[in-house]
Amino acid sequence: MIVEICASNEMASYVGALESEGFEVVTYSCLDRCEFCIVRPYAYADGKLLETTDPEALLSLLRAMKEEEDVCLTSDDDW
Repeated sequence: MIVEICASNEMASYVGALESEGFEVVTYSCLDRCEFCIVRPYAYADGKLLETTDPEALLSLLRAMKEEEDVCLTSDDDW
């Protein structure tokens, strides 16, 4: 899963943790969501915008999405 993060968003401090869990993280200097960047954590996961009220909630959401993706990829191997 590719996770895109704005360097100005608080999620930027979680890049190392995400990479250690197997996420491919791309950090941009700006993702053109400046009005939200300071207010709440957000990231794009495989191109889909995810916003939550706190970083831990976003991490949980990303982990759940990755787990679901991993299950789907494993199921495809059974063919």
